[in-house]
Amino acid sequence: MNGVFMNDVLFEILKAVVVLAVILITRYAVPYLKQIVDNSKYEWVMKMVDVAVKAAEQTIKDGEKDKKTIVTKFIKSQLIQKNISISDEQLDNLIESAVYAMNEAKS
Repeated sequence: MNGVFMNDVLFEILKAVVVLAVILITRYAVPYLKQIVDNSKYEWVMKMVDVAVKAAEQTIKDGEKDKKTIVTKFIKSQLIQKNISISDEQLDNLIESAVYAMNEAKS
């Protein structure tokens, strides 16, 4: 009878530990991992915008189509492929920031 009682007590303790572990993972680990993934996506977008702006500057002549339009279309197509969504205003700000940084590096 004592062995069965001990097994029941140990099982209840194990259930409580598992429930506590699930709560802690849900509360802390999941949001932390989500933040890491979101940050890596944002860094990827920033790198892609920087590369696209530099490529447009080097390959597109001034008389051709608007460089910003070409970069915007390219970045939007890349975002769709990667299933990343940012607003047009955010994309515009990233492009302007990359152009500014490129112009500052030249001078």
